[in-house]
Amino acid sequence: MLKTMFRKIVRKRSETVVNRIMPYIRNSNKIIDIGSGMGDVAGLIKAQGKNITPVDVAGFHGPRMIKTIIYDGKTLPFKNKSFDTALLLTVMHHTPDPEMVFKEATRVAKEIVVIETSYTTPLNRFLTIISDTIGNLRLEAFWGSYKTDKQWKKFFNDHGFIVKESRKFNDKNLGIIPFLHILYYLRRK
Repeated sequence: MLKTMFRKIVRKRSETVVNRIMPYIRNSNKIIDIGSGMGDVAGLIKAQGKNITPVDVAGFHGPRMIKTIIYDGKTLPFKNKSFDTALLLTVMHHTPDPEMVFKEATRVAKEIVVIETSYTTPLNRFLTIISDTIGNLRLEAFWGSYKTDKQWKKFFNDHGFIVKESRKFNDKNLGIIPFLHILYYLRRK
């Protein structure tokens, strides 16, 4: 029963994410989902007829729903510009080095779609990090990897990308704690 309830929650979240990103990948022929986790989002995108390659690190803590390429978390095993679009969906704040992950995404893809967890106040930051850590069943939290909207935009700009479009979503983690998710559609300068 608990497993069924969890799957329903994950499915609803995944459908929401796919609906949010679909306008930005509609014309993409080859997509890479970096940090694909269980593969639930990649599976839904694949079911819509898209050519998507999910990749993640070996240390993932759950079952995978779709065949996933495992990589070392540093260097993606693909040639430069192998993909039209890279997806970084709530990934960079889960790594101690978001810059390394982003640089690899920009190496293998022409465009980037990012959804990141963000915050607006110090208290909101604290609650976001604690609930995200618990919700993802992780013991470590990468405190320095969480950024405000302004900090993310500067990060992207500093790495040669412009934000073509951004959208903010007020979601709930664990069903109760408010979460700010921001979608960024990025193109090279």
